[in-house]
Amino acid sequence: MIIGKIIKFYREREGLTQGQLGEGICSVTHLSKIERGITEYSGEITHLLARRLGINPEEEIIRFHQLAKRLNEWQESMIMQRIQESELIKKQLQDEKLIHMPDFQTLYGLLSARYYISVSDLESASKLISELNKTSAAFSPHDANLLKHIQGIYYFRTGQYSDCISCLASIDRDQYNYDEYYYHLAIAYHSIHSNITAYYYGKKALQYFQRTLNILRIIDTEMLLIVQLNAKELHDFNETKEKYEQLIKLCDACNSGDRKSNLYHNLAFEYFRRKKYRESGSLYEEALKLTAENTPHYLTALDGYIHTCYKGKLKSGNALIKLAEGGLEMAKATQSFTWIHFQLHLHLLKNEEQQYYQFIAETALPYFKKIGYGLLIDHYEKKLFQFYSEKGKDQKAIELAHSFIHKQKSYYDHE
Repeated sequence: MIIGKIIKFYREREGLTQGQLGEGICSVTHLSKIERGITEYSGEITHLLARRLGINPEEEIIRFHQLAKRLNEWQESMIMQRIQESELIKKQLQDEKLIHMPDFQTLYGLLSARYYISVSDLESASKLISELNKTSAAFSPHDANLLKHIQGIYYFRTGQYSDCISCLASIDRDQYNYDEYYYHLAIAYHSIHSNITAYYYGKKALQYFQRTLNILRIIDTEMLLIVQLNAKELHDFNETKEKYEQLIKLCDACNSGDRKSNLYHNLAFEYFRRKKYRESGSLYEEALKLTAENTPHYLTALDGYIHTCYKGKLKSGNALIKLAEGGLEMAKATQSFTWIHFQLHLHLLKNEEQQYYQFIAETALPYFKKIGYGLLIDHYEKKLFQFYSEKGKDQKAIELAHSFIHKQKSYYDHE
């Protein structure tokens, strides 16, 4: 019975014992049963109890139901990525007394953790997730799976891709109806260079976003699918470019500058891969204009811009060193692993060959192996192999070759 839960909440909030609240109204035993919702009771008794607590029972029951609805709306706003709505609901919930009832505490904590991730307050998210894990054994199946989903998103945002996949893959689909997590599985598999699996989960996520009319997330997923088509080999460039241009127009219609920036960034990379450096550089510049500094995407776009300008000789070495130093400072200030990329740029731009390859071997590769970033592991292992081969360091080259071959599976391998 809802009114019993409400009476218990306000009684404990006021610091009253059951005997103190029920004195002259009903016995402690009867009040205990009312609070637990296991007995029939008269409206007169609950009104007397409510009056002593200074509350209106009818109004509190309405507030209870409205709060449950508002929490669901908060979750939907974050899935739909309606940022302003999400922030407004958060402020409203903070001022709601009933949010501290046991019925709402777990979901409120879970959604608060997701909110912190959405605004890049990863430290607050980490603390809250840690606290939630301590009591997760008592969670409902839905809340236990929601925790896995949120923790998976946190792992992804902190570059722990293998942990992200393990966490999300353990979600019980029969107990959890938010198929959005397929998208997070897709981007995690993309990050470890498992493109077929990423495409598979991306398609499942796209069906969910289309079914729920989530236009912004449709853009995200379509973009991810284009990336997978070009991952292992270069897809038809005219078709690729046309898809990106269509999505950019859709971003304009939705007034989504951040997604437009992502699309410019990805299209810039496709030009870069085809050695069209000037076009690539221009698109990276457009991406940077649309992105706030000190954000993860800004640092990623800046990394791509520096690399393109270096390869295409679009800027002087001194200008690129200045950009790389700025990127390194921003990355370290925000504790972003992209500082590794900017440090590599600096070694390369300053012609510090020995330091460049030593940094790859001792810092970059161990880190990328730790987080399971397959794409960059392959990239830098090949670079090191070529360097060791050219320098006559045959033993190190053989070790790298063995590592690379060991990871590759034949079409006929099933174990």
